Amino acid sequence: MPLNMDRLPDVGSMAHVLPLPSNRALVSKTAVPLPATREVAYEPSESNGVVIPDHNVARDINFRHASPRQIADVSLDLYAAGLLSYEDYSELAFQPELHPDYNRTVGALTGEPAAPDHHRDFVLLWNERLQFDLRHNSQNSPPVRQTVRIYELLKGLGQRTRINI
Repeated sequence: MPLNMDRLPDVGSMAHVLPLPSNRALVSKTAVPLPATREVAYEPSESNGVVIPDHNVARDINFRHASPRQIADVSLDLYAAGLLSYEDYSELAFQPELHPDYNRTVGALTGEPAAPDHHRDFVLLWNERLQFDLRHNSQNSPPVRQTVRIYELLKGLGQRTRINI
């Protein structure tokens, strides 16, 4: 359907909607400072570890003895606290055993039924996954870097805080 130019309003008749002085630009050329943000991502420290902010997010979970259901729940909290990127959250939160068809699909292939409430060592599982990724991918590939980030986070959150005086 062609556009009927006769029905469009005259730009001059819209002056009352958006009055702008002719000597002002629509976009300000001065930069507006963004509000200060605090760094919550971890960085390697001199002690060959990870600097992790003090959050109470993972206080009630032991990543060395957790169920897939608990990991799926806490991963959203870790993402909301800024400890995980969205991509890392998606990877950690995806727990296949929580899917209702697991027993008919993956469980049928592996011979093991779903056990979403069975506790396991997720630090060890992510370490094994890292070793697999390193065997089958280049060391600096995105899957390896993502697995390292998640593994280091789980390992770091599971450790006690050490303060050197």
